Amino acid sequence: MTLEPSSPSGRLGLRVGPSYEALLLVGSAVVVAAAVVAAMRWTPGDRVGLLLPIAIVAGLGLSILAVARFEIFLLVVIVIRASLDVAKLTSSSVDATGAISVLFIGATLVWLLRHDPLVAGASPVRGLLAPLTALLVVAAVGIVFSTHPLESALEVVRIGTVVVIVIALGRVVRSWQQVRAFVFALFASSIVPLGFASLQIARGGAGLIGGGIGRVNATFQHPNPFGAYLFLILVLGVALIPYVPTIWKWALGALLIAESAVLVTTYARGAWVAALVGLIVVAVLQSRWLFWVMGVAAIVIVLAVPTVGLRLADLSETRAESGAPANSLVWRIEYWKQVLELQDNPLLGIGLREVQLREQQGAPPHNDFVRLYVETGLVGLAAYLWFFGALFRDAVRAYRRAAPGLARGLTVAFLAATSGLVVLSVAANVISQLVILWYFVSIGVIALVASRLDPDPSPTAA
Repeated sequence: MTLEPSSPSGRLGLRVGPSYEALLLVGSAVVVAAAVVAAMRWTPGDRVGLLLPIAIVAGLGLSILAVARFEIFLLVVIVIRASLDVAKLTSSSVDATGAISVLFIGATLVWLLRHDPLVAGASPVRGLLAPLTALLVVAAVGIVFSTHPLESALEVVRIGTVVVIVIALGRVVRSWQQVRAFVFALFASSIVPLGFASLQIARGGAGLIGGGIGRVNATFQHPNPFGAYLFLILVLGVALIPYVPTIWKWALGALLIAESAVLVTTYARGAWVAALVGLIVVAVLQSRWLFWVMGVAAIVIVLAVPTVGLRLADLSETRAESGAPANSLVWRIEYWKQVLELQDNPLLGIGLREVQLREQQGAPPHNDFVRLYVETGLVGLAAYLWFFGALFRDAVRAYRRAAPGLARGLTVAFLAATSGLVVLSVAANVISQLVILWYFVSIGVIALVASRLDPDPSPTAA
């Protein structure tokens, strides 16, 4: 079987004959099927008879779509990625999300081989690729110093997936029609998580914190990454709502209200702060009236949801009666000190994921800068800081270059998301939460592409 390109957008024609695309179809289908089944706690003779055929069909379907219509494959993955973590029912490293990463990397490499890889040099994302590639190389070198090389290698694959996402979107998104399609996919990705969240809210929340407060995590493994995801989609929607057609304003407005309400129920304080910072950026650059909306919303939330005040009140305390940290912030600061003591290779670090594997608490550092210094050394930390510097540089340039309308709104969203993500990185594990990076870099790449396009010719463009 061979696949011949029939259009620059990645649409391919199919004809019979041996090729590496056929190997991708079979291999990735097996990987996806095995991962989906492994991620579910089935017992022989019970659920396996049902799950295995479904997994094989799903794997083959995604694989065929990846090589036949790569652009649509990208759209589908963006829509479903936020809903996949719910399938990870075990602590195994083999799961549906990992299978999607493997399939995505393989499909993108095959697609690039079918096109001219050198065209990537003119890509609007080339400024982000240098620091990301540097971080990937440092992380890969760190495997040598890791006492758990397999686990470190899996973390390297996560970073590699981010690099591939940037390359793929930077090559595929080329027109206003594609920009709108991918923006729609970003919003559509929140439908299933919001549905799960609604069910959890009705049941009192999935997990509990002090005072019996129920936290919602929807399709995510923990409320914190769910809150981070909601922050990204929320600032994107607020930045774009002035530029969507009137008929869509109501739908988008309803979606934003739902996301804001669910974000509150995650009780993820870091995500709250990130969302606040992002919305302030949107207000300053685009809509000063947003300050009034934020003020009214804050008053309504505090009055209508008293548990929000309880969640914030414990930040004023440092120790509980038992002597334990009174809140997660105090715990984080103390934990950072322990993590820094693990550093015995300041230049290149001790290897990715080593902190979580070596520390008795088995927890990641909850600070990307501390983590990268310990696990990838000064070189890795410098690459990460370089990446954020490149993000702000390219976002500002894109904002200044973008034509009024949708392009301007996307660049405002990019700046807002980057500002919030920096704040979130100080107290969260963003670098290891691939699902968050999926949506962050998608917003960034789409904004960079849109800023370089001619003014949107659509009659609905603002």
